Amino acid sequence: MKPPDQVPEGLSAQEYQRLVALYTLMGRHTHATRALSYLSQLRSGRGQAGEKEKEGEQAGAEFASALMQYLKQISHEEDGEEESGGDAASEASKPGKESSARHRNISGGAAGKELDDGKAGGLSRNEEDDPIYSMKEQLMSIGLTAEEAEEYLVKLKKALQEMTKPEPPPREVPEDLGAREYWELALRYKQVGWTEQARDALIMAIEIDGDGVVGRKAQCFLRSKIPKFPVPLMAEQMNIQGYNQMFTNEKEAKKTFKELVNQYPDFEWPYGNLGSLLIKEGDLGAAEEVLKQAVVINPYYINAWLHLSRVYAIESRYSEADECLERVLAIDPADPNWPGIRELVDQLKFDRFN
Repeated sequence: MKPPDQVPEGLSAQEYQRLVALYTLMGRHTHATRALSYLSQLRSGRGQAGEKEKEGEQAGAEFASALMQYLKQISHEEDGEEESGGDAASEASKPGKESSARHRNISGGAAGKELDDGKAGGLSRNEEDDPIYSMKEQLMSIGLTAEEAEEYLVKLKKALQEMTKPEPPPREVPEDLGAREYWELALRYKQVGWTEQARDALIMAIEIDGDGVVGRKAQCFLRSKIPKFPVPLMAEQMNIQGYNQMFTNEKEAKKTFKELVNQYPDFEWPYGNLGSLLIKEGDLGAAEEVLKQAVVINPYYINAWLHLSRVYAIESRYSEADECLERVLAIDPADPNWPGIRELVDQLKFDRFN
């Protein structure tokens, strides 16, 4: 069942805990942090006087854990340079926006845009525009002063922004490299959105190492993180444009991804990004349809399976959510988004039956 569009007051701790999980799976992080704030207040103020400090410490630990999950999500790659998956909900605890190098274009000039509101060293005062700023009240609720919280978040934004500015790799894939060098180069190509160069570098790594450690990693990455079919540069650029718009103008992003789906029906990434947006809007039926199309195009497309698991979990279709997560695990047991979503789904299942 979808959560309400506004976080209600006066709920129980268990109800707020459930809302935190649902909002996170939907990609509504401002709502999630607000629900988490209510939950923290309830737990820190509950119980006898002798237990208050203990409850406050527990709430602080829980928020710290949630904060780490959130940071993992926004720093893990999704479908922009392409999700992190993102589904970049990853776009959840990684739900979908699910990116270690978000908002990039070929020149790298737009890298880290969602962390840079154009104000030197400062934080946006509109938490709807800046999800990191909405954490300030949470940090204060666990004992930090307003100044300490502000300083922490400014440093956090700066650190994450630096993480999202990779040096561009060479335009042409070099010759005579080793398997590991090709593997690392493929990751850099993927990071800046050059999917065909990434494909070529991965194929070279596989040819060199075969069933070795690097060769197996390259095979997994090639089938799950690179489009199944070669993608024209125009399609890559449009997808990057749409991914950037997801953080500035979701209506335009939706339009861009729909155009991509119509013009390049065999390109699975726009389906994943569109599905992630539809989840955030609460249009779960449309999201399910779009994401199912994505996995028909590429059954190894991890981000689409992760997004589908989010849809099913929000709708309390837990067996189907579990099936999607098992598919991800079979494709890549080391997928970094899987544990966060698995934990959220399990929490919803536990809350429902207890």
